[in-house]
Amino acid sequence: MVTIRGYGAYVPLYRIERTAIAEQHGDYAGGGETAVPAHDEDVVSLAVSAAKHALDHAGVDGTDLDAVYAATTSDPFDERGVAPHVGYAVGADGAVRTGDFQGSARAATNALLAADDTVTAGRAETALVVAADVLHADPGTSAEQTAGAGAGALVVGPDSASGVATVEDAASETTGFVGRFKRASSSPQEGDGRFNRENYLDAVTGAVERLGDVDPDHAAVPEPDGGWGDRALSALDLDAESHGTFDAVGFAGAGSVLLDTVAALDAAAEGDRVLLAAYGPGGSDAAELTVTEVRDQEMTLQEYLDSKEYVTYAKHRDYRELEVSA
Repeated sequence: MVTIRGYGAYVPLYRIERTAIAEQHGDYAGGGETAVPAHDEDVVSLAVSAAKHALDHAGVDGTDLDAVYAATTSDPFDERGVAPHVGYAVGADGAVRTGDFQGSARAATNALLAADDTVTAGRAETALVVAADVLHADPGTSAEQTAGAGAGALVVGPDSASGVATVEDAASETTGFVGRFKRASSSPQEGDGRFNRENYLDAVTGAVERLGDVDPDHAAVPEPDGGWGDRALSALDLDAESHGTFDAVGFAGAGSVLLDTVAALDAAAEGDRVLLAAYGPGGSDAAELTVTEVRDQEMTLQEYLDSKEYVTYAKHRDYRELEVSA
């Protein structure tokens, strides 16, 4: 498998408490808060910020990248792509392989596994994997309270490279079940919550079980709704410390997958094992990581979570509508 040479994250400064959204519509308020993009932030700018942190953490210059893979579920453009723009912004242009992965939060692990294949096959020495999302939800819908924003990034190299973790193994459980879905420029359709949760549990536990006998110390099991990840770990009978950003950021689609991975890596000690299990329409991918070195970040994910400014409901709507119309 491959080495994770470094990682990084980015979360917008602005937040809104979910109670503030609920009060506008007379709804029940779920706990926590949700990240809100600024008027000049979109999936590309968030991805670039996370990518720069990951490159700095890895001690890699953007010009040294051979491949850039990007994942998102909320690019407002039907024809544009994210990976080439991220690559250009960090200095990786010219003879650089790029790939865009979309349509599911699982796109983040699709991108990671593609980078793994590319590096393992010797077609790239160093690859950047970045996932970013700015989720949209119409006012008053069930998804509005948790439609988050954020980005995470990993720099991947061969197993002979120095880094902070190794990817030991990976497995997939593809189901074809859609559950939550969204048409272009519209609010997501959530479907039946209980049925969605059951399929989430089946897909995630299936992917993890395909890894074989795992005994992780830490787990990143991103969830589209509160508590789903912990239920999956309980169903698997795994006594791992769970790390998630749902309560602080909301559900940031593909971005949540790498944000939660960064949270787990930040908390892990050398020699610890980390389980990553990502879910989205179509199934789940799971990977087992081993931490090889603990390295300080210039700006940690927790510092991003702690550095925040609350906005009003009106500003939250205004900024999100600006991003959708970009």
